[in-house]
Amino acid sequence: MAIDPSVPLRPQLERIEDKIERSLGEVCAAPSVHDVNTGELIKIEETLAIVAEAAKEAVSLRRRLRKDIEAGSDGEQPQPGA
Repeated sequence: MAIDPSVPLRPQLERIEDKIERSLGEVCAAPSVHDVNTGELIKIEETLAIVAEAAKEAVSLRRRLRKDIEAGSDGEQPQPGA
């Protein structure tokens, strides 16, 4: 999921954080690594890779939001006619 400059940052951050929560929940709910087969372990690996990418995007969005706040904007796109 790439950052979309045409969409306000906060909703994007919320979606990414939700994705991280769901994916981590899946991994945490999995049986012990000692008890899963190789296919299940591969799925865990892939899920963790997704989480890692989403976390990088969340960090980027948080930094952009902080920069926008410090610059006097809240990171939201101006509304038409505003």
